[in-house]
Amino acid sequence: MRYTAWIGLGEGLPLRGCIVSDVSETGARLDVEQPQSVPEQFNLLLSGRGGIYRRCRIVWRSQDQVGVRFEKIGSFSRSERAIRTPEPAET
Repeated sequence: MRYTAWIGLGEGLPLRGCIVSDVSETGARLDVEQPQSVPEQFNLLLSGRGGIYRRCRIVWRSQDQVGVRFEKIGSFSRSERAIRTPEPAET
């Protein structure tokens, strides 16, 4: 499985592209550039508009990947998406 997703670093900050390379009900393995710079907690946006996300906590890091545990499953309302989620940059 290889699926494009985005890491939300916080309100007002640009989204960071990543590739979901493995996923389960409880977590995922993400291919990322500079894994050491990914914060311990973040929202993983699973759609281009950010409507579906998973709240994640990092459980391990390697040279080009991070392993995350899902902490919250949810979706933003249409108005929240418009406020919180800028257009994602190409990865």
